[in-house]
Amino acid sequence: MILLAVISVVIATLSPFWGLIFIIAFSGKYQKNRNLFYYVYFGLLILLFLLRIIDVISFMNLLIGVGLTSALYLWSLQRTINFINAIISVFFLNISFAVLRMFIFGKQYAEIIAEEIVTYKEFLNQSFQNNTEQLTLLLDFTDTFQRIFTKYYVGIWVFTIVLAIYIGTIFLSKKGSLNWVHRKIRMPFYLIYILIAALAGFLLPSTHTFGINALIMIAPLFLIQGISNLDFYWGDFFKRSKILLFLLIVSMVFNYFILILVALIGLTDIWFNFRKIDMEEIDGSNFN
Repeated sequence: MILLAVISVVIATLSPFWGLIFIIAFSGKYQKNRNLFYYVYFGLLILLFLLRIIDVISFMNLLIGVGLTSALYLWSLQRTINFINAIISVFFLNISFAVLRMFIFGKQYAEIIAEEIVTYKEFLNQSFQNNTEQLTLLLDFTDTFQRIFTKYYVGIWVFTIVLAIYIGTIFLSKKGSLNWVHRKIRMPFYLIYILIAALAGFLLPSTHTFGINALIMIAPLFLIQGISNLDFYWGDFFKRSKILLFLLIVSMVFNYFILILVALIGLTDIWFNFRKIDMEEIDGSNFN
């Protein structure tokens, strides 16, 4: 368990996204030793920060965004045996954290992005100095990337965390004792009201950036329900055809139009319940 905690810190330091997936997928099944795991995890984080191996922003990301998020998620699963309740709890936790981080470290975060972009542009200038057309295209793309991450990193953070939790849970349900009925996922209806507020913010010029951030935050929840719909109707078919399943996953990763379509399916399913399962009423519990 101690070694698992050390590996988790190393992976999370390199990438909070993959670190969170690793913790949920591999340490989640060791519920009895969870306290030992987090003693080691948080202790190593503090040590890395005191030794100035990681800066304060990285420390907070790993402390709250990975450590506290995974602890809350696993605790909620153990307490309620309910995937939806657990993911919603970390969803709101990371909204609060992302907004707080924006107010405290927003300027510093923008400066870090700007420094990284300058370094990357220098690399592009050296690599494509003989290809002006391609260099111009890459520099324009880099400027667009910088604007997006500077304005919408709050929403992107929450999107990333929810997606990591979701992927980690898929692995956890395969390896652990929790049997996750993936095709029966039902998100709470009140998410529709959050969506309406986000759309209102998007349409108003004064809150346009807020609205887009809110839409990015809530999108993975609808995406998860959309994937659940696909699993309900075509899950058995894709299980028999691994190649088609692989192609579907690749197309969703690299084609954001498909992701939007699946998220829209999940959104409309909240309203109309396409599956209309003739079983016991779904109350949000996704574990047998």
